[in-house]
Amino acid sequence: MPFEKGHNLSANTKFTSERQPESNGRPLGSKSRSTIARKVLEMSALMPDEMFNKLKANFPDIEQKMSTEEIATIVIIGQAIAKGDYNSYKAVMDSAYGAPQQDVTSNGESIPASIAVNIVPPVQD
Repeated sequence: MPFEKGHNLSANTKFTSERQPESNGRPLGSKSRSTIARKVLEMSALMPDEMFNKLKANFPDIEQKMSTEEIATIVIIGQAIAKGDYNSYKAVMDSAYGAPQQDVTSNGESIPASIAVNIVPPVQD
């Protein structure tokens, strides 16, 4: 345990306007993980012959050269169909059509999860 029970922090260990931690975040100009993932998903890819031939049997309209995102989606749909993988099916359906709206239950009463806000102009005196 770094501190004994009842130990108070001294002024030397507290952050002040003069005592701030070093900023060691992501360097300027470097790409975030989501930016890199989107770039990879947009790349064209050549599907290996063995994989292409397996998928061609179930998806006759596929092409051997497609975007990485298209290939990944077809593979996930193939898993959903061939293995009955519900999580794969749900991931594709949520991506294509959005996740279904869920209601929140409070005190046995069902209320929508989303809340609409109506902005009413102020009343003039």
